[in-house]
Amino acid sequence: MKAPICEVCLKTDGILCPADEKKLQDGVITELDVKISRMLYKLLGDADVEFRKAVEAGDLVVLIVGEGDVPVVIGKGGKNIKLLMRELGKRVRVIEGREIKGTDDVKKLATDLLYPAGVFGVNIVYKPGGGQYYKVLVLGRDKNKLPEKAEVLENILTQITGMETKIAFL
Repeated sequence: MKAPICEVCLKTDGILCPADEKKLQDGVITELDVKISRMLYKLLGDADVEFRKAVEAGDLVVLIVGEGDVPVVIGKGGKNIKLLMRELGKRVRVIEGREIKGTDDVKKLATDLLYPAGVFGVNIVYKPGGGQYYKVLVLGRDKNKLPEKAEVLENILTQITGMETKIAFL
């Protein structure tokens, strides 16, 4: 299993090695990344899976995994996700992570995160005083299908993309 922390730290509870401790101090990884990495390792062992990051907002934790790893992390019949939800006391979503290079990547990310609500498109909005943000367009009829409040989803998308993100309804 590939994780943000080394294999030794995955297998041991408690303290981290100096290299991973430095990553934690520098903000490269979070306590949540460490906790989820260890939980996934206990569930999946040495499975060929890549866990990249965990993002939390409100009552939702989003796990970002490598391409094609979503079914393995979810587990047969959702077994792994149910265990993670019970352990964390929050709802868990698993999405495929990729490098954000443009609005197409943000649209794929938003589509995965907002499912079953449909994403119509993603625009980059340029602010008058400089700066910019992503505007995720969701059909008005899908407003009630969002898996979480729009503000929580905006927060998660902002954390993942590294740029302010807002959800707008058509």
